[in-house]
Amino acid sequence: MTSPNEPSSPSFGGGGANRPTSFDEWLQAFKEQMTFFTGLKLDVGLPRWPLADVLPVLPLVGAAIGLASGLVFAIVRGIAGPGWLAAVLAVGAAVILTRALHEDGLADTADGLGPHGLDPARRLEIMRDSRNGTFGVLALALGVLVKVACLAQFGGATGLVVLISAHALSRAVLAYPLLAFSPVHGDGQGARAGKPTDNDVWLAIGIGAGLAFLLMLGKGLFVALLAPLAVMAAAWYATHWIARRLGGYTGDTLGAVQQTAEIVFLVVAALFIGR
Repeated sequence: MTSPNEPSSPSFGGGGANRPTSFDEWLQAFKEQMTFFTGLKLDVGLPRWPLADVLPVLPLVGAAIGLASGLVFAIVRGIAGPGWLAAVLAVGAAVILTRALHEDGLADTADGLGPHGLDPARRLEIMRDSRNGTFGVLALALGVLVKVACLAQFGGATGLVVLISAHALSRAVLAYPLLAFSPVHGDGQGARAGKPTDNDVWLAIGIGAGLAFLLMLGKGLFVALLAPLAVMAAAWYATHWIARRLGGYTGDTLGAVQQTAEIVFLVVAALFIGR
């Protein structure tokens, strides 16, 4: 998960020792993470906090990305555009807004973990290669196809709600790998995130899950419960599956976890909304 803002991302220890304490500081932290996770160039100066100290803003960052993508979807659907066109444009809007940050992580992770019989060092070497291989290309193609197929069946308002929920919760669950394992590299984006406290991790996930539940409640209690639970289970499994093969996490694998969570949410929503 290589960030376009990586040169300005210093290394921190994390752990909540110097976390924001006021509304203005939390707003500053939100702007910093919006700058990191998107292509927006907000005037934030040098980052003051590592990701581990501001995890509760993650679902809000995701919700903002989902809102932008969802508005594109709703507008196209609202002018009688076909569902598949609205879905493609919405997915494309999210990719452009985030500069494919997480998609890049998914592709690199797939390339590294796809082949059989490789040791962790060789897998990590492959993941650091900027060129995409067969597994990476297939993962990206299948991911986009599944997202478009799921979104295409929704109306404008439903797609908007689903996208906000999916993006918010899929960013929130990024907190779990930071707590459960250690970064593989000492000089990558994973290490720069820092080590969070238990409370901040579960607060971030709780905010994301609660927001998704409330937004999806209008689409049915069953799907409002099932979608967040499925996402959290998928993120847990993906995190542990990756760590068993690499010995921890990297910035790329965090992107892969986010993409997995987003896709799982969309699939559950597509299968159970209205049923």
